Amino acid sequence: MKLKIVVRFSELKMDRVTLFSESIDRFITKYCIQNGSKPFVIGIAGGSGSGKTTLAKKLCEQWSDLRVKIIAQDEFFKNPTEMPHYYSAINKDFKPSYNEPHSYKQNEMFSSCKNIAKSVSDIFIIEGITVFWFEGLRDLMDLKIYIDVDADERVIRRIRRNMKNIEDFDKIVDYYLESVRWQHTKYNESTKCHADIIISGGMAEKEECSLLIEDLCLKISSYFNKKTRSD
Repeated sequence: MKLKIVVRFSELKMDRVTLFSESIDRFITKYCIQNGSKPFVIGIAGGSGSGKTTLAKKLCEQWSDLRVKIIAQDEFFKNPTEMPHYYSAINKDFKPSYNEPHSYKQNEMFSSCKNIAKSVSDIFIIEGITVFWFEGLRDLMDLKIYIDVDADERVIRRIRRNMKNIEDFDKIVDYYLESVRWQHTKYNESTKCHADIIISGGMAEKEECSLLIEDLCLKISSYFNKKTRSD
């Protein structure tokens, strides 16, 4: 039977940090039994603007003494002309869709991730909007984390981020309303059911999230340090 522990912190009345800690212990134990000689593979999913890349970078910084490899799904975008397109009623034209499973070079993505999952790295992180959509990627993961953030906060983050590169506010908003919003519901939020752990990445839970991530980093570091000494 597949081990699955879903932790929705906003719904719990007990000590959330303690429950998270116990969950991580179980996933590390499972990894030791099944895949101890391969990298510990972590999948990070969540909507656009949820903080996936930020979390992956934080984990990598915390594990500076370990061999960590990160792959962002965005590395495998197809050429815009080869992507799925949607019809923009605002622009009266077809536009490339960047947030669908077929927006990516899937064979190249699967091959690269499988090769890294067999490498000499200690930890391998795969992050992206639809990484839980693909069974081939999910099967590689020892721990699947979904970052859950309310839509209004994700939209604000996305606008702030994109305004640094695209000065046209209306263009950013139009693309979100016509494309990103429904793609999130269909291709991203629907994959939340595959997560082992769901954490809130919202500002209101920022302090608590930091404690949880710190605990995850300490436990993973401790495991690999013990493994190195025993080897």
